[in-house]
Parts: sequence; structure tokens; C-alpha cells
Amino acid sequence: MMKRMKAKEIKYIGIIVIIILIIFKFFNTPYNFYSILNWNHEKRMEQNYGFCKNESWGFYNYVIKKFDLSGQEINIINDEGHVTLENLFDIKKSKDNTSNYLILTNYQSENNNDIFNSQYEFLKNYKILYRKNNCYLLKSND
Repeated sequence: MMKRMKAKEIKYIGIIVIIILIIFKFFNTPYNFYSILNWNHEKRMEQNYGFCKNESWGFYNYVIKKFDLSGQEINIINDEGHVTLENLFDIKKSKDNTSNYLILTNYQSENNNDIFNSQYEFLKNYKILYRKNNCYLLKSND
């Protein structure tokens, strides 16, 4: 009787351990602990939201700091339709497209066309301040 209880207990403990391992694998727990311990907040945000892909968090972070755009009104276009992140960076999204700055992320040109020959006619009123891959910070020609 005592041996049966131990065999059943070992079986249940084995099942529980397997379930815990499956949960760890499903949620990628070891990698998540590693990234939290070894990467700072900015690196983790860039890893998840991209530098110049998806929401382009890294691009926003870089240009807002480098060009001191905090508090500015900026026209923002994400060409792939992802969410824009103006609320995270203390900038105001322009409602009437008359701001001095434009952030264009995830711009995909056809046949490597120039950005100024794109579907956005109003881009001809801007000059490129900074470009990284397919993300642009533009300033009006005024």
C-alpha cells in the first residue's frame, strides 16, 4: 500500500513538473528573465517594438532626444498602419498637417523610388533631417 502511494505521488509530481516546463516554454520565461536582468528599459522596448519596424519605438526615442523635439507638434505617419507613439514621448501629433516636423516610419517605396516621388505629395514641402532605413525625420522647407 505504501509503495503504491509513493508511485502515485511520483506520477503526479512528474505531471506537474512537465506542465510547469510547458508553461515556461510557452511564455519563454528563461529568455524573459535574461533580458530583464541584462538589458536596460530602452533596449527591451526597442527589441519588442522595433527601431524602424512595427511601431518604430527606437526611431522615435532616438530622434526626439537627438533633435530635442520634446513638446513639439509633429505630423506622424506610419506607412504600415501601426500605432503612432506620440503619447509616450511628450510630443503632440499635428491635427492639421501644418507642423514644422514630420516623422514618417515604415515607408516602403516601389522600385526604390525617391521618398519625394511617393504617394504623399506634401512631402515635397519637407527636407530630410535624419533617415534610418525606412524611417525619416523631415523638417518643413520654411
